[in-house]
Amino acid sequence: MAKTRYTVLHGQYRIHRADDPRRGPQPDGDTIRFEPANLELLASLPRFSARPPDIRSKGINVRYEGIDTLETHFDGAHQNDRFAFGARDRNLVLLGYKGVQFFADEPNIVSAVDVDPLPGYVVANGIESNGRLLGLVYVGVPPTEDGQPLFVDEARLDGSVNATLVRAGLAYVEPYDTMPIALIDRLRSIIAQARADNAGMFDSENVGVEKPATIVTLNDLQALVMWPKLFRRLVTFIREGHSGLSEFDSWIRQDPVRRDDTLRLPNGEKANMHDTFEITGNRLSLRFNPEDLIIAPDPAP
Repeated sequence: MAKTRYTVLHGQYRIHRADDPRRGPQPDGDTIRFEPANLELLASLPRFSARPPDIRSKGINVRYEGIDTLETHFDGAHQNDRFAFGARDRNLVLLGYKGVQFFADEPNIVSAVDVDPLPGYVVANGIESNGRLLGLVYVGVPPTEDGQPLFVDEARLDGSVNATLVRAGLAYVEPYDTMPIALIDRLRSIIAQARADNAGMFDSENVGVEKPATIVTLNDLQALVMWPKLFRRLVTFIREGHSGLSEFDSWIRQDPVRRDDTLRLPNGEKANMHDTFEITGNRLSLRFNPEDLIIAPDPAP
């Protein structure tokens, strides 16, 4: 059984700023604020796009490795409410939070919670292109001393919040080539079962392989259950004043870093984001399930 070396970071999760709640964190399904017990350990982690860790107020955002949940907020837009907020709420429950309330006029910001912060640990792979900590997220007693290496196998991956969200049908698997292939394969097997069971959002997926949806406006887009990475590209496209999809393929090709990600197709062939979807008129479908791709991190600036 393959094993891969990560780094264990002790610390605590925080979702609320008691002294100024409206300026507090905005947790979602695949991101949480983490305050490491030893901030200096972040400097020793690999930097996949050469960007240093984005440390603010003694904490850093954790990007859950290998998964992507529906967007609760991206450039003023969101995805299907049921599953975007469902993933967020399930994530918070898995981390141990109770009594979480959000502002009625700012539904992404926590207005109250029973107890915060809560202890936990991250099995960290490195620092990703936005300066966030990339890793597997856990609660309970850490398996090693703080800052020590840990060899992650499929069994340990199964116990992560990351894998639990996939199993519940609340997260897409989105592999990057910074993740070991043995762990990617394990996540692929978990999502295959979730799809077969029509778990969570997979019974309601609107854009997929042989599942086209019509997209003309932002309102059309926000109602859909679809791959969040492609959703984010579409939001930016529509925000720039485009209506319908006739120019989307040419638009995405214009920026090979921020739009047209480099990736590997299921057969191993090198390709780009524009190779992953099909457009007919204003109808969009996928050529591949996202979990069957392997994406390269953004290049260093």
